[in-house]
This record gives sequence, structure tokens and C-alpha cells, in this order.
Amino acid sequence: MISICIGSTFCKGLSVNDIKDTIKSIDLSNAQTLNISRRGDGRQQVIKAAHHKNFVVLKCYGLKRTRIKVLFRQLGSLFLVGKSSITAKARHDTELDALSLWKREGFDVPEVYPLQKLPQDIPYCIAMEYIPSPTVAELLQDDQKSLSFKKEVIARFARVWGKRHARALELGEPRLLQENPTLSHVFVSRDRLVHFDFEIVFTRKKDLKRLVRREIVGILRSMSKASGDNFSPLLDTLLDAYPDLSYFRKTAWELLLYGTVPVMGWTAIFHRLTRRKKRYTKRLNFTKTLASALKSRCDICRGRSGSVCSCSPF
Repeated sequence: MISICIGSTFCKGLSVNDIKDTIKSIDLSNAQTLNISRRGDGRQQVIKAAHHKNFVVLKCYGLKRTRIKVLFRQLGSLFLVGKSSITAKARHDTELDALSLWKREGFDVPEVYPLQKLPQDIPYCIAMEYIPSPTVAELLQDDQKSLSFKKEVIARFARVWGKRHARALELGEPRLLQENPTLSHVFVSRDRLVHFDFEIVFTRKKDLKRLVRREIVGILRSMSKASGDNFSPLLDTLLDAYPDLSYFRKTAWELLLYGTVPVMGWTAIFHRLTRRKKRYTKRLNFTKTLASALKSRCDICRGRSGSVCSCSPF
């Protein structure tokens, strides 16, 4: 183990295998801003910078809202839904920690490089591998890509996804589940499926199965939005490749009942009362498609009338 300084104020031990190059300084004079938050203090941004003959990505953390709004959201995150802190330093530390964990467990994430100093006063930044590739969502939206190619990518994703869920449950590790699950947070780089965006994570270990189902909803919603008319065949591919459909069955049941998977059990009442709102009705089409696809895979319900598997998900 060696000690690597990331930014100017944070040091963390990482294995040698986590590191490829040493970045002593980066010239930001010709850097390209890929993303920036217009709210808060303006320091929350993603920057593409040249370093020698290559590029690196600097993800820098700042306040996304005013301090008073951060305080109220902090209380809700910590005590109501069990998420990590949303302060700039905490999100920086959480992301670095999650990147290390995912890599250690064999799940592909961007390489993290040691960053010893910056020419500007940006206290919390991580230097990461630049991946000039489309996300899974962008690939599904690309009309130039064949359906068979898209199915192959979704099958690969589903197999890795199932292994990650199984590992998270085995370890009791909520950090192996994405707090903001979407196919827009997975790069397709040749044979790699590279996940990113880990600045906030769930922290409670006692309800991991619910968090798995919550991640399933996020991915299905993302796939439905990105794939359009190809959603049904891609869903079939996803279900065929994912190893344990019991999680999908209970997810479908909760979607039909609440319109979502409640983050915590006590919030189910709220979701039940508000499930007719627009944000829930948008999920109705992919929910019905999911329920029908699951029924076709159930030996008990396949021959019964109706479009929903009536087997108990519990």
C-alpha cells in the first residue's frame, strides 16, 4: 500500500494496482468543462484536461445549493432515507471510497490517478481516467446500431448487474448499489462496462433487498426511455441474462401497487396515496411490459388469464 494525495487536503491509501500514472500538476488553461452546476458555489464541475499526450477527467466537488438548503437536505439524507452526507468533502470522500470498493470487488470503474496539486484553488477533486465512449443509454438511442448489438450489450450488462447484486447482498454492502441508477452512468468501451457517479451512497445495511429493487426500477426506467420501441425485446434479453428473477417479480408487484419501490417501508403509505401523479403514471407502460414478460416465464401463471403473474413475490 502507498499513500496517495488527492487534491490538496485529502490522502487515502490505495493499492498499486489502482494507479497507473502520477499526475504532478495539470494545466487548466485550455481545459474543457464537460459539466458544471449552476447552483451553489459554482465549484461542482467535471473538467477534461490534457496531461502530456493524454486526457484526464477532473471531478471537482462544491456546494450544489445554498448552505441552508444543504443543511435541510443533509438532515433528510442522513435520518430519513439513510444516505451519505451531501457536503462537498463528504461527496469527494464517498466517491473515492466507492471507486476503490467497486474496483476491489472486480466491477469496472474509471481508473483513479494520484493528483498532488492543482494550479487553482479547488480543494476537493479526483483525477480519473478519461473514457471517450458512449454510455449504454446513448448506445440504445443510436439508430445506427443494430438491435442484435444492443441486445448483446444489455445481456453483458445484466450478467454483471446480477453478480453485483449478489455480491452486495453477500457482503451486506450498500455501497455496491448505485444511489442514482441509470444506464447514463455506464460507459460502453469495447469489452468494458464502466460505471461512474458514486458521490452519494446508501448507508443502511438492513434493507439491501429493497435497495436492489430500487436500482432495478431506475435501470428499467432508463432503458425504457432510451430504447423506445425496442424496449420489449431488450427487456426479454435482460430478464434472460439476469440470474434471479425473484427480485424483478417483487419489483413489478410494488410498481403496480405503489408506482415505485419505497426507499423505506413507512413511505409506502405516501406512495400509495400519490401513485396517480404524473411521475408514477410515466412508469406504467414499462411496468405492464415487465409484468407480462415475467408472467410468460412463470410455469404456474403462463396459462392463466390476465397479463400479470399472480404468484406471490414474497
